[in-house]
Amino acid sequence: MKPRNILIASSEVRPLASTGGLADVAGSLPGALVKKGARAAVILPAYQAVLNQKAARFKDTGVTLAVPQGGQTIEGRLLCGELEPGVPAYLVASDQFFDRPGLYGHNGQEYPDNPERFAFFCRAVLLALPHLAAPPDIILANDWQTGLIMPYLLERGPALPRGVFVIHNMGYLGLTPPEKWPLLNLPDSYYNLHGLEYFGQGSLLKAGLVFCRALVTVSPTYAREVQTPEGGQGLDGTLRHHAHKLTGILNGVDYKVWNPSSDPRLPANYSARSLRGKRLCKTALLNEVGLPPEAAERPLIGMVSRLTAQKGLTLVAEAAEDIFRMGASLVVLGSGEPFHEGMVRGLAENYPDQCRTFFGFNEPLSHRLVAGADFILVPSMYEPCGLVQLYALKYGAIPIVRAVGGLNDTVRDFAGANPEGLWDTGFKFSQFQAKALVLAVRRALELHARPADFKAMIKTAMREDFSWDNSAGQYLELFEKVLKE
Repeated sequence: MKPRNILIASSEVRPLASTGGLADVAGSLPGALVKKGARAAVILPAYQAVLNQKAARFKDTGVTLAVPQGGQTIEGRLLCGELEPGVPAYLVASDQFFDRPGLYGHNGQEYPDNPERFAFFCRAVLLALPHLAAPPDIILANDWQTGLIMPYLLERGPALPRGVFVIHNMGYLGLTPPEKWPLLNLPDSYYNLHGLEYFGQGSLLKAGLVFCRALVTVSPTYAREVQTPEGGQGLDGTLRHHAHKLTGILNGVDYKVWNPSSDPRLPANYSARSLRGKRLCKTALLNEVGLPPEAAERPLIGMVSRLTAQKGLTLVAEAAEDIFRMGASLVVLGSGEPFHEGMVRGLAENYPDQCRTFFGFNEPLSHRLVAGADFILVPSMYEPCGLVQLYALKYGAIPIVRAVGGLNDTVRDFAGANPEGLWDTGFKFSQFQAKALVLAVRRALELHARPADFKAMIKTAMREDFSWDNSAGQYLELFEKVLKE
């Protein structure tokens, strides 16, 4: 196969701009594609936070992007730099839309003009194509913020790149009220049941999935779940209609960033061959978070999560008394909705000797927490892929997860040693109920009480390979299929 040019359009790309897993994927996949022989680049908005980074060196290309929006034209600028060696990065600059303190909102409130902001970005991406170092064969767009790229591509004609759309989370639909539809600059014929219309509003996520050439979800199980009433967020019928172009491809992990043998954020490094450093990481973490020294002998459960309803925090609150009665400690790191932040804050107040909570985005602490914990808890209501359980496996923190989405695809439920002496890699439960969570935690703690067996599971988990190599290959196969159609 000849080298293909892939442009990844995303509203966030690590390390330039990040609020979660989307940024991890958009930041790691380009390099993995390059290793497979493709040429890859990324394009994202020129947020205030990106331009303020000293390490991010972007130059103004001198290209002006005249974007039609409603009855006016809004000008943007194209900046260029590098994500990593061999991976160009482009920024769409607009002081009107992106010179703000947050990516999607500020102080807990979403920006009311988000539909206009990302409609502008999507149009600007297409206007930027002639000015890129390598015109793309494929545009890989991600989530609702880039959904409009798909109909814009079709509107501009077949000579443009083919559009592939990735759904990272069906829970974020990019809803747009009818009064804002003129700002999207699409023909009226697009606003119907078979186009963008979603229960009287427009959905920018639906725009992506309906008008793309190929559709990806970030795990095989999630590809099935989104076609059900429980997982489809009201779009299950649409997804079943477009199932012929739907593929589930697991996200990968960048082991240059997430590797306990070389992670500079840890107080001690370790590997599956020698776990001594993990014990030191646990002791250091307990000291850092202020849990009593005797907690070193008790099982330590960690959570690194957005604090939202999706993440199953109500189950944790309901199960807390039983979990703490079994002797476990819990450390929670995350940020999100005030209600759920208050919920986990209450756990720390009610169980001061066993629980600590930390709020906000703190990447160094997230690494130390995954390294120091015995278990990582992910009791999600739904989980398209999940990355924290993949990090946990590499760091020997055994996942306790609900068997949904990518959690189901990446964790093997404990059933004892098999005849070859291999072990499973975690603990799963199916029902979204506190009692099911408690039973899974009990099974995990029973294994923790058998040190030799627990150590065997840790070593098996750490040898799992969820690098981008396999997933990047699946993406390239999909791109070739799309280009041959």
